[in-house]
Amino acid sequence: MSTSVIMLGTGSPRLNKERMATAHLLSMGGESILVDCAEGTTMQLVKADIPPQDIKYVFFTHLHADHMLGYANFLISSWVEGRRELTVVGPVGTKKMHDLLVEMLENDINYRMSLGRPDTGIRDVKVIEIEKEGRVNVELPIDVHCAEMVHNVPTFAYRFDKESDSVVFGGDTAPPTDPLAKLAEGAGMLIHDACLTLIEDDQTPNSSKIWENLQKEHCTPAQAAETAKKANVKQLVLTHFLPKMNPKNVLDEAAGVFNGEIIIPNDLDVIKLSSKTLTKS
Repeated sequence: MSTSVIMLGTGSPRLNKERMATAHLLSMGGESILVDCAEGTTMQLVKADIPPQDIKYVFFTHLHADHMLGYANFLISSWVEGRRELTVVGPVGTKKMHDLLVEMLENDINYRMSLGRPDTGIRDVKVIEIEKEGRVNVELPIDVHCAEMVHNVPTFAYRFDKESDSVVFGGDTAPPTDPLAKLAEGAGMLIHDACLTLIEDDQTPNSSKIWENLQKEHCTPAQAAETAKKANVKQLVLTHFLPKMNPKNVLDEAAGVFNGEIIIPNDLDVIKLSSKTLTKS
């Protein structure tokens, strides 16, 4: 079975009718793995013809709202549809988030159980918290490693390897990106934050100060491309876009640094892992 990623959400916290916030679905080795789960993720899965109940693994890069607000809906809806097991992986704080949601939804869960649904898949969710980089001990037929990124909350990038296939999800990160380049060394695909794309006519209150601060937390397309170049990856997938970004400008900026395949996806695009060999620049 070929390895691919569905870009369920390619946007940011900023409201954008064309792009949902961050979520990805990795298909590798016969497994479907959800990486981040922003608001609307479950319906994006439905639109992509992916039964939410088939997903038994969720990985969170970090716990910002635009990466996890869709988890409550996914947790309940996929259980209602028949999911009977779930493993959740994320930074410290993930278990607290999960437990608070279950507590908040207690009456809802009890009602649905009174209709005949079992408690398996909702009261026995396994939560694995990551405290440091290295191998992630999760029961998958896939090797998973992580590295800590530069962000304002604990944030981890993940690398998934199965035989000759490898996909890396960078999460949100700012320079220096050397830990991400090391994690992604020789990977087939690197999905990278490129939030720092200049947008036209930004009317956000206090936009200048916000833009200045964002540079401490995110990357430009050129910085993402530099990471891909250092890591010698085959495909660079840019994401986490603000509203009104210009795809051509983003592509041109990244292509000035990285000579591999660069993809500027839209929501629900399916990206297949390339088998092409990259000539290192």
